[in-house]
Amino acid sequence: MHMYRPIQRLLAVVVLSVVASALSGCQSDAVATSRGWEGQIDSLPSGVLVVRNDGHGVWPDSGGWTLQEEVRIGSLDAEGPENFGRIVSLAVDGEQRIWVLEGQAAELRVFDKNGAYVRTVGRSGGGPGEFRQPMRVDYGPDGNLWIMDPQNTRLSVFDSAGTYLQGLRTAGGFVIFPWAGGFDRNGTYYAPISLPGDESAPQFGFARFDLSFAPQDTIVPPTDPAERASFTLVSDNGQSRMTASVPFQGGMRTHLSKAGTLWALITDQYRLMEFDANGDTLRVSTKQHAPLAVSAEERAEAIDDLEWFTSQGGRVDESKIPATKPLATSFFVDDAGFVWVAIVGDANANEQRFDLFNPTGQFLGTLTAPFRLLTSPTPIVRDGTLYGVIRDSLDVQYVVRASLRTP
Repeated sequence: MHMYRPIQRLLAVVVLSVVASALSGCQSDAVATSRGWEGQIDSLPSGVLVVRNDGHGVWPDSGGWTLQEEVRIGSLDAEGPENFGRIVSLAVDGEQRIWVLEGQAAELRVFDKNGAYVRTVGRSGGGPGEFRQPMRVDYGPDGNLWIMDPQNTRLSVFDSAGTYLQGLRTAGGFVIFPWAGGFDRNGTYYAPISLPGDESAPQFGFARFDLSFAPQDTIVPPTDPAERASFTLVSDNGQSRMTASVPFQGGMRTHLSKAGTLWALITDQYRLMEFDANGDTLRVSTKQHAPLAVSAEERAEAIDDLEWFTSQGGRVDESKIPATKPLATSFFVDDAGFVWVAIVGDANANEQRFDLFNPTGQFLGTLTAPFRLLTSPTPIVRDGTLYGVIRDSLDVQYVVRASLRTP
């Protein structure tokens, strides 16, 4: 079993990196690219790469990457396969067909690259080729579609024509969203598993399998280095406990990459960290930023959203709610290893802003998607094309295909 090294220890190393550079003779250079990046990269004796971004990216002010929508699949009113209830995952096969896993209907809907409906695969149920609560679809290196259905404790495999091939038994009985896992580019498959521990605060790791679905080992993800505040309600007899997170305090997000590494984002520190499959830290990337003020309206709305907790007797200590919120909210890593960090923008705008980092951790610049692109389910960025799920102003879900233009 691989264990990720404690982040707290690594953060202390990062703080002392300049001292370590002077005492240990490791290289520390201000790096400037042809487009003007002026951050700093430290290579520590341990091999950890520490990248400090000063907030100015590689892209010139006059332009950077852009997204141009080409296809939108979905409907607000019309009945049919284009009407989505809850999209939980996407996959794109070798013919650029888009496989949309519809969680509410428990089925796969296939569309060609231009958005035309092709077929529906699977249906609700417990039999072969049926789904009880499918959570993820992946296009495998074998050319087949692999659908994780934890409520059926099964990984169902279909060929690209939609024919059911086999069902592989998996650990299940739990549902987490977003459901992480899938294939890396080496053909290793990752599936979430429940780790032993406190049942009131379940922890999840990843089991790794080869393409024959033989188990290899288990990865335990890193834990948040900060102790996060919460609101707690304990029953009169002390036998049960209910907790609610404090709004706006930030947290840690994780994402598996196609390289077989695991990235973590600590939102309130705007700190990105990459770990290899053995649990060793590869890099730490930080970006200078200013936290955002929490408005009175946001504060009141957050308190209203805790009504489910207060209605059961819970008490909200408003003094715990911070006056600021993180700039970074969530992130994903694309097929080429570029990191897309979703940042706070205008809540009323029909767009989503992303800070882009290259695989080394250098900040490139900010891209504004011309639609409200969600990071869950994870978008797919491949061969200059982005496939993702968006929401419109009425919170209706659509699937989009957009060209990624890089000057």
